[in-house]
Amino acid sequence: MTTKAVEPVDKVLRQVETVSAVGLALASMEYLARPEMFEDTGLMSWEVERLRIRMLAGKKADWLNVIFKPPGIHIMLNLRLVAALTLVNPRTDKTTRDFAVAFIAVTNYMLAVRIRAGTDGTEHMSQLTYLALLATRFFPNDPKARAASAWFIGGQCMLSYLAAGLAKAAGPSWRQGQAMPGIFRTYVYGDERIYKIFKDRPTLSKLAGWGVIVGESILPLALVLPKKSAWAMLGTGVAFHAGNAAFMGLNRFLWSFVGTYPAVIYMSKNMKMDDISPKKLLNALRKRR
Repeated sequence: MTTKAVEPVDKVLRQVETVSAVGLALASMEYLARPEMFEDTGLMSWEVERLRIRMLAGKKADWLNVIFKPPGIHIMLNLRLVAALTLVNPRTDKTTRDFAVAFIAVTNYMLAVRIRAGTDGTEHMSQLTYLALLATRFFPNDPKARAASAWFIGGQCMLSYLAAGLAKAAGPSWRQGQAMPGIFRTYVYGDERIYKIFKDRPTLSKLAGWGVIVGESILPLALVLPKKSAWAMLGTGVAFHAGNAAFMGLNRFLWSFVGTYPAVIYMSKNMKMDDISPKKLLNALRKRR
């Protein structure tokens, strides 16, 4: 792969921080809008959630109550909101951004322990993104470390699409057309208007299912396609997530995944099709021997 930078990697990582931080701010506000969920009688009671992990169920883990019960959990979410808004603010100085990234990276994993229900690919992508962004802070004078972070974030995004597409292809409900109406008839992710469209149209449901399978599976081609085609594919990805946000309520997905697109574009600009040709790969292996 070529190592010549087409676009300053610091600018790319700043864009990743800014866009993905919007989703983190939204997530924090969603939780803070319903603080009663974290009470002992709430849907996300810590007394219940901790039972999912054996080592946290006993009295030895009671010290976590200070952090994971109200008001501790509310304080954490408020601080995450402040940290996210700090990253969104273009005037924030570097030191403050460093602290904000570190706080988000650490609390991402704390919330993964605290909130077990309802977490999905959004949280997983955020964990990996901010872990990579935090890693660059340990190598402030190493441009290769920052470039590696951008490649990791962009590569993880593309790998996620590919894995999701292949996983759906392995599921008969997606191939045969039951998945789309099945999803849109649910209370959590459903939309009655979309469900009615698919309910009595098996052919349309099947085409839609295959559209999602193919779309997710081939989206990584944006890395090596010509510029206009690559932009079109990424635009399709944005539209896909925007649709999920509008009709399924997955608004955080939009910001978490699209937030990695600057890193994907950076990869695309630094990657050429001949970089991954069998001949070059074979020569590279020979040189390593």
